[in-house]
Amino acid sequence: MTAPAQPRFVVQELGPKDFCVFDTATGLSRYPCFTRRGAQEIADRKNAEHAAKEER
Repeated sequence: MTAPAQPRFVVQELGPKDFCVFDTATGLSRYPCFTRRGAQEIADRKNAEHAAKEER
């Protein structure tokens, strides 16, 4: 049985109203946001873009 694929971009909480998108492949935090929802939308978009690149 194989483990489910982990997303490359995940939301990281840095403070009470401080979130960013963490790239698990490079170890870099990018795209700072004030809301978790905003950071999650960016992470979802970046994961979709990354998946589309891998399919090519």
